[in-house]
Amino acid sequence: MVCKMGPEIYTMLELQSLWDKVLAAKNEIARSRHAIDFWRSEMKAMETKMADLRSRVNQLKTNIKQKELELHDVESRIQFLDSRKNSLKSQRDFDSMLTEMETLNKKKDEIENNMLQYMEDVDAIEGELDVFQHEMPKRLNQIEKDVEELQNKLESLQKEAEDNAAQFNKQITELPPDLRARFAKVIETKGNGIVPLENGICMGCHYQVPVYVKDEVAKSKAVTCTNCGRFLYFKN
Repeated sequence: MVCKMGPEIYTMLELQSLWDKVLAAKNEIARSRHAIDFWRSEMKAMETKMADLRSRVNQLKTNIKQKELELHDVESRIQFLDSRKNSLKSQRDFDSMLTEMETLNKKKDEIENNMLQYMEDVDAIEGELDVFQHEMPKRLNQIEKDVEELQNKLESLQKEAEDNAAQFNKQITELPPDLRARFAKVIETKGNGIVPLENGICMGCHYQVPVYVKDEVAKSKAVTCTNCGRFLYFKN
């Protein structure tokens, strides 16, 4: 069906085009902001991991020093007991000394095993830290570049959205007041204020409109879908 569109329909279609650009820019702005937040969180996570690795190394080195002190005390006690064994006068004292020596030697082995494990952990973490320190500057530099590009894109999109919104607000005044209010309300709530009518079906909600609505649309009158409230038009 070929129908001549009235000026109000043309105006609504132009307004819809502007509004679509506003919405597209806003959606892209939201995606850009999300991307910026993501990359900033990545930067923070990398910095946090670096600090955590350093903290773990420092703690392990502190543990090693503590174990060295413990080992020194145990070895000193063992040496002291060993120096006294020939001066013991009773079997009971000798047995007591042997029991203590056995306990101390077990403790010494435990301390040495702990120290060895701590040292191995330090080597492993410092190796990971070396790799991280080597790669982190390049990674952070790339993230900073990505964020800068996104920031520039964001500024451009914001200007685009503002310009199209300003043009929309200016052009909507071309509609009669009653249509202006109705169109503004439906486009704000539904995103698309005017949609095609195809085979009697509203392309906004896919509702079969009554015949009289189809006839009004055919006359290029500003009528709305009886179901969703969107304005309707026939495509030429």
